Amino acid sequence: MIPGNVGPDGLVGVGLREALGTEAALEVVFILFMAVGAGAFLGGIARWALSLVPGTHVGTWAANIVGSAVFGFSTLMPGMWPAFLGAGFGGALSTLSTLAKEGGTMIKNKEWGQLTSYVLATAAGGIIAAWFGTLWASRAFM
Repeated sequence: MIPGNVGPDGLVGVGLREALGTEAALEVVFILFMAVGAGAFLGGIARWALSLVPGTHVGTWAANIVGSAVFGFSTLMPGMWPAFLGAGFGGALSTLSTLAKEGGTMIKNKEWGQLTSYVLATAAGGIIAAWFGTLWASRAFM
């Protein structure tokens, strides 16, 4: 049985340390891994779907912006939801590796203006999206 009162941040973060100190520690770890895995499965499917969006880098940019909003939203969720939605879904959806590959191609092709605008739009958009995600979560959970 998973302890119900493990702190304000649920089972993730400080609450996870408390939960692991109980006799249900193995169950908590198993459920945590399952939550992250299920979220990652769904996030991977969403990432694949966004890779089909026509346009040079639209799918990668959209995946990173939506992933940032999901990360922000998940920070205030209770229980295992941050593991499922943030680490699992958001982690699988967002893609730093594809951003780096596309940026590397722009460097190779000496597309400096496009590189600068793409990286700045992704970084600024990601920060703003994470902020909005946190704002929406504060309205939903607080």
